[in-house]
Amino acid sequence: MQRIPKTSFLRTRPIAHRGLHDDGRTMPENSYAAFENAIAHGYAIETDVHLSADGVAVVFHDDTLERMTNGEGPIEDKTYKQLSALTLRGSDEHIPRFDEFLRRVGGRAPLLIELKTSDRRKELVRRVLLDLKDYTGEFALQSFDPRILHLLKKQAPQLLRGQLASFYQKFSIRNYVVKHMCLNFWTKPDFISYNIADLPYPKARRRGRLLLGWTARTAEEYLRVKPIIDNVIFEHIRPETLYVTCGQHR
Repeated sequence: MQRIPKTSFLRTRPIAHRGLHDDGRTMPENSYAAFENAIAHGYAIETDVHLSADGVAVVFHDDTLERMTNGEGPIEDKTYKQLSALTLRGSDEHIPRFDEFLRRVGGRAPLLIELKTSDRRKELVRRVLLDLKDYTGEFALQSFDPRILHLLKKQAPQLLRGQLASFYQKFSIRNYVVKHMCLNFWTKPDFISYNIADLPYPKARRRGRLLLGWTARTAEEYLRVKPIIDNVIFEHIRPETLYVTCGQHR
């Protein structure tokens, strides 16, 4: 049964990938500057959550620190105190705590929250759900890891949850399962979030689930994929400037 209302942001509002960030040093991805920029432009926000070594949920995408900070090594090996001392891509922005991020957003924009794949998935799910316990804004959760989705189904069945998926060049059992979403019968996701490079893909629409696509980075990518999915996760473009053109392509 479809649990996602017609008015849900998952259907109606373009989703800014890691906030509405730039390629410079003023609004790096997953920073408060990028989140405020997304809010100011009326977008929903997609973001990512890892655990620090001491069990604090933090907002950050990569498994390692080198690309986006002045630190190095796996993010899960660092305490929150160590992480808080780092800056994002040479800016004055720091890695946000997830609970602080929720307070700062305060329901001003809907949130699509990815729980990153981790061997500490039980602890990650417990921490994220605890931080979200009193949050009153609109949000949904997603993950590549079906085991995380199953934990969410068991511990917070009322929350909307989605399966992230993609094709992979390298074969592994894990990649095969994620590509074909073999465990959807077990996790029962409310929506699918698929790599737009691999769409259209018939299985992504299996059982009529809502279909999101990630990540459109050009007008051409957006216009190609928008007519065949329900909503787009984007960066480096402004979807509202493409609506008229996109409507002509439907």
